[in-house]
Formats: sequence, C-alpha cells, structure tokens
Amino acid sequence: MGLFSSIAKLSFTPALLADALTPKAANTPTPAQAQFEPVINEIAGTKSERVKQPDGTWATVIKKLPLSAEDQAYYDELQNLRASSLNYIKDLTENYDVAKIPGLQQYLKDYETSANQAIDRAAGVTANQEEKTLARYGQADSTAAANARVGRAATVMDQRASLGRDMSAIEQNARNDEISRQSGLYSLATGGITGQQNTQLGSVAGLLSTGLAQQANSQNYNNTLAGIAAANDAAQKKQEQAGLNNMATITSLLAAPATGGASLALPSLFNAASKSGFAKYGAA
Repeated sequence: MGLFSSIAKLSFTPALLADALTPKAANTPTPAQAQFEPVINEIAGTKSERVKQPDGTWATVIKKLPLSAEDQAYYDELQNLRASSLNYIKDLTENYDVAKIPGLQQYLKDYETSANQAIDRAAGVTANQEEKTLARYGQADSTAAANARVGRAATVMDQRASLGRDMSAIEQNARNDEISRQSGLYSLATGGITGQQNTQLGSVAGLLSTGLAQQANSQNYNNTLAGIAAANDAAQKKQEQAGLNNMATITSLLAAPATGGASLALPSLFNAASKSGFAKYGAA
C-alpha cells in the first residue's frame, strides 16, 4: 500500500505515477535458432542439404558429390568398358562375323592350310605304297587297284569333311570363349559401378536420419518460439490489465476528498497518461 498511500496523500512524482500506470511485464527472450548443417559423407561421396522449393517449403535433398579427377577417370573407364563389352557381345550373338574376333580368321586359314597339307602328304604316301604293291603283283589295272584308288579318294574326302567340322568347332569355341571373356569384363565393370552406387545408396539412410533429426530440432525450435510468443503475449495482457487496475485505483483516490497537499485534475491525468500509451509519461 506504499504507492497508493502516497498517492492518497498526493505526495507522488510523475515517474512514480508512470510506473503505476505502466507496470513492467516479464518478457522471455527468444533463443537463437541452430543453423541447418549440411551432412557430407566424403567416403560415400554424398551429402544432404536443405533446399527451398518453389512453393516456399523446405526439403532435405541428397546429392552426389563430384568425384576427384582420378576417381572420375576410373569411373569413366568402367563405364566405357561396360558399354564396349556389351556392344561386342551383341555383335558376336546377333551380327556374328569371324573377322570380329581378333586373330581367329587368320588362325583358321593357317589351320586349314596345314591340315590339308597333312592330308595330301598322307594320301600321297598311301597311294605310292599301294600302287607299288599292285604293280609288283601285276594288279595295277585290276579291279582291286581301282577299288583301292576309290577308297583312297573317299578317305581324303572324309578327312577334308572332318577338317571342316574341326574348323567349325574351333570357330564356335573361339566365339564362345570371346563371349565369355567379354561377359567377364562386363561383369567386372558393372561390379565396380554398382559397388560405387551401393556405397552411395548405403549412405542415404544415415543422411536421412541426420536430416530428420535436424528437422525435428527445427520443429522443436518453432514450438519453443510459439510457447515464448504465447507467454510474452500473456505477460503483455497481464501488464495492460495491471495498468488499467492501477489507473482505476488512482482515479478512485483522486475522486475522494483531498487530505492534504496539492490537488490533481482528473482530465489532465488521463490526457498525460494517454499521450504515448503511458510509457513516456514519467519522462515528460
């Protein structure tokens, strides 16, 4: 009652009156918001960052980091190897040509020449031996001699047919071997590329988890701001009500018979207090 007993005795100052009309409200300070930190995984070559969308919302985006010059060159080599191997396999299976397998055409040519020479030599030796024997016994013009010659010719024909089958088998085996080799190169290149991709994909869960944690922190911060705003608003309203209550009390005291000291006109009190919402009254 110290304030109001002083007012009742009209022993007050403008500053004291201003304090009564504008009591101070408790104001909770707003904390600073923690900044969103991009998460960078240099081992996996990925990072997450917040990106503002055209509609004004924010999204956590996961991106691939640029590779070093050495890693990029290696990655490009794997890509080129995979592409060339796949194209080569398609050529060997869909548009096969013996000339597309390096060295095979010349090998088959040399093999055929060598085999034919061996067949010819063997046929010549056999013919020479048989003809000498037939002549020794006076059978050079006999039916047996004619049958022997026919048999030798058939043998040569069979050997050349067998050579053709051998060459076809050699060519097919070489083709299959080359397809298998190219498939191995394709798998090797694909494994290297997939390994890099899997490493990057494996980092996504951690990046997302960190991003979600940071979003949760942002939401908590927003919730804190909302709570502080509500508390400050309530404090402001309480302050305003306290000012109104004090003004009503002062008005009631001024309306009563004075007990001593100088009098204060009621209209001048309200005019002075309302010039700037009571806040500057004491400084006037």
